[in-house]
Amino acid sequence: MPSGIDLTKEQIDYVRENFADTPNKELAKQIGISRSSVTNIQRRYHLKKSPAHSKKMHHLSGCATLHTWANVELTPELLKKRADSFKKTWRVENARIRFGLEQKTKIHIARCCIQKVKQNYYLRSRGYIIDEKNLIAYYTPETKRATRMEAIPRGQKKGTIKPFYSFKSIDDRDNKDQ
Repeated sequence: MPSGIDLTKEQIDYVRENFADTPNKELAKQIGISRSSVTNIQRRYHLKKSPAHSKKMHHLSGCATLHTWANVELTPELLKKRADSFKKTWRVENARIRFGLEQKTKIHIARCCIQKVKQNYYLRSRGYIIDEKNLIAYYTPETKRATRMEAIPRGQKKGTIKPFYSFKSIDDRDNKDQ
């Protein structure tokens, strides 16, 4: 092995035979090597933990988490720390989505907001007047009209287009105000 410690064939064989059902920490302790050496053996010989062992360890870690939080009093400081941690995680996940990367957590982040901002920018660049409150895009005689988008009812999707706005003539808005 390329590490600083020379392992005997017996040590390597022991790890290979017992790796599937024994925690790395325990293997390292039993044969007198570090956990990183066990991990190196695992990588070198492409060893995997058994599904039963993985399930058991997952269950134990879940129980440990429940026990640690069961006896903790939720003080305002702790709640603030938890909220700040969530906000930071949310910001990172939101940035990952904006840059087109996969999420790393199961936090639900609404993706439609980004699409709505893009659509809003697109419509304004073509000359539409956007009424955010009522979700209406008004067009004028100078507007370069997006006829395909205007033909689809608001909220329905056709192909890659999903309009967030209803489309009306600016004359309709002026008549309504009077």
